[in-house]
Amino acid sequence: MIDRHGGNSHPPSSPSRSMPFTHDAPHAASSGDALLDRLQTPVWVFDIAQERMRYANAAALRLWEAETPQALYAQDFSATMSEATRQRLADYLPRLARGEVIDEHWSLYPGERAVSLHCRCSRYVLQDGRTAMLVEGVDGASSLDASSLRALEAVRQSPMLVSVFDARGRLLTRNPAALDARREQDAFASCFAEADLAERLLQRLENEPRCSLEAVMRVGDGERWHHVDLSRATDPQTGAPMIVMGELDITKRKALEAAQRVSKGQLEGVIERLDLGLLLEDEHRRVIVANQAFCDLFGFEASPESLAGLDCREAAQASKGLFADPEAFVAGIEALVEARSQQSQELLAMSDGRFLERTFTPLFVAEEYHGHLWAYRDVTRLKRQQDDWARQASTDPLTGLANRRAFDEAAREVARSVQRGETEAALLMIDIDRFKAINDSLGHAEGDKGLKLLADTLRAHLRAGDRPCRTGGEEFMVILPGMAPAQAETVAGRLLRRIAEASIDADELPFHFTVSIGVTRFRPGDASVQAVTQRADAAMYQAKHEGRNRVAVRW
Repeated sequence: MIDRHGGNSHPPSSPSRSMPFTHDAPHAASSGDALLDRLQTPVWVFDIAQERMRYANAAALRLWEAETPQALYAQDFSATMSEATRQRLADYLPRLARGEVIDEHWSLYPGERAVSLHCRCSRYVLQDGRTAMLVEGVDGASSLDASSLRALEAVRQSPMLVSVFDARGRLLTRNPAALDARREQDAFASCFAEADLAERLLQRLENEPRCSLEAVMRVGDGERWHHVDLSRATDPQTGAPMIVMGELDITKRKALEAAQRVSKGQLEGVIERLDLGLLLEDEHRRVIVANQAFCDLFGFEASPESLAGLDCREAAQASKGLFADPEAFVAGIEALVEARSQQSQELLAMSDGRFLERTFTPLFVAEEYHGHLWAYRDVTRLKRQQDDWARQASTDPLTGLANRRAFDEAAREVARSVQRGETEAALLMIDIDRFKAINDSLGHAEGDKGLKLLADTLRAHLRAGDRPCRTGGEEFMVILPGMAPAQAETVAGRLLRRIAEASIDADELPFHFTVSIGVTRFRPGDASVQAVTQRADAAMYQAKHEGRNRVAVRW
């Protein structure tokens, strides 16, 4: 229906327009109507709230391409009105109610064609007391050329806030962006968070044609930083002085500037005291700052200050030889930078046996990416201590072999490999014959010597990948990965002989002992490790029942 291009707003005058008609519905002709119908200027009354025409003279009927007044009054303008036009008209209502006269250039669409019209809008009171809009139209072609209309349309569509005030700071007009931002702020001073600033700017514009500044502005219910351009101009209709104000939101930039106000020297002073190797890179992968701890960890002889501006890609390539897996070190850096997501406590093994813990932190200011921070910490001592604790938790303290917990974990891993068809494996269960009698006759100290001797024999005569474990008092298990059943039986026989030949140097006199060994294999169909150990246990007891010091198998 209507598309506004721009125009002027006049100060309030009388509360309503005096017109020769007082009705708001189709009516019989009157002398006042006949007089208006003789005008070549289109005049109509539009009910903004109900989006319907309430009156149109003959020139307005021709403009709106209506055959009769009744056809125009019955037309539902809401079906063709854009939401932007509806909002602008809603903004007019309180201004019209205050008695303002609003001059606007509109593009009207009565049919397929567009009509450019300069419109003067004023208040008209309907019979039910509501405010409607009285519109007097002047042919826009005589006042604005196509270039001017396009310029006005550009201002209307621009996201920049554009407002026009008179010399005393009273609002004349605004583009849609400014209307959306400030629906209740009509005065020049009300736009500024600092009221005194507005007064100083008005005084400044009395002597200067234009000025620019950055200021905190009131927008809606909050405050934002804006770049403000102010120009002194002349009202093209009245010749009175006016002020044109354009505003661009720069809140994000100001937030970044605030974050950067901490000087580089202050930042260096803080990070130099941290027991961490820190490296700050910008979004282009250039070094902003590094500390001495970082240089020490990576063996840089240069000072931290000399690293500023260094290309971090080149630095990573130069440093990769310090790590056990050089290419993985470089690939890890590239992946983290690309993902721009937090990564904490990543463990890196170094070629000299040290361990570094790496943390990656991307830096965002006002949702914009501004580089990242690397933090490196030497955790070699902690890593070795943790490894030692892990060994103690999984090692039998008497024999130094893996304990029952470690056996269960290793056996489950081997069983999964067998189930996937990746390998075959065997299991030995070894039990010392008559161990209780040894303890009772010679004492537990001598019995412990026997347990240690058995453990030493297993270590001496098994492959590096085999896993001997002490799983009970005198009970031992041996996991044999990658071994066929026939080979496992041969290994068991060799161990049997070696153990029987070994001699314990006791306090009283040397003695020997024997073992019984049960042999089985890991089956792909075993439901659990317990099924494997139960077969090995059954085979071991079979060996004891058959006379001890022998090998029995259960496949």
